[in-house]
Amino acid sequence: MMVKILQRFNQPITIVGGGEFVPDIFESSLQIGKALIAVDGGLNYLSPRRHSPVWILGDLDSAIDTESWVKAGVKIKSLPEQNSTDLEKCLYSIEAPLYLANGFLGHRIDHTLASCSTLVRRKDRNIILLGKRDIIIHINEKISLNLEVGTRLSLFPFKKVCGVHSCGLKYSIEGLDFAPGSVIGTSNEVTEVTVEMNFDDTGMLLILPIESLSKVLESYGVA
Repeated sequence: MMVKILQRFNQPITIVGGGEFVPDIFESSLQIGKALIAVDGGLNYLSPRRHSPVWILGDLDSAIDTESWVKAGVKIKSLPEQNSTDLEKCLYSIEAPLYLANGFLGHRIDHTLASCSTLVRRKDRNIILLGKRDIIIHINEKISLNLEVGTRLSLFPFKKVCGVHSCGLKYSIEGLDFAPGSVIGTSNEVTEVTVEMNFDDTGMLLILPIESLSKVLESYGVA
């Protein structure tokens, strides 16, 4: 599908969807990704007095009072095709080095799973799903993070992927064949400040407590 890029950013951006919304996390996100994109129902969490989204995107079946925002000068783009989620619509319409994705976890399990699936499908994009308690990112075969010792660290495969190497974990992943419905990696634990993991393919999701966000941002080169 040929899609026109609406805008390109050279800094991290904040996006907000219609899932579980955590105001303090969202406001912290805006300090890092100052450009804001409202995705469909995520618009309903915003206040014209406090927020200025650059774009309103999606199939717009859940966004309320879009006319008022348009009158205020906000750009809007309806993307009615139903072959992708609203998160994916944002990813193929807006380019940025990092997407801080609020409101794409919680409320509905199907939407949460769809968001996780999108991380794997759009492995060319750097996306952090921000939830009330956890953050989720995709591991593009290998990753190195500086984390607090004792941090809960979970791995969930969205396809078959084998662990090649790890250090800094209580339970090594080396030689493990991960797959949905088979071997998964929930509730591992960080035992050293530097954690490294290598896999033989893409498709592994990393789940960390929301308190680890600053450490994850460092791995993307964001102070």
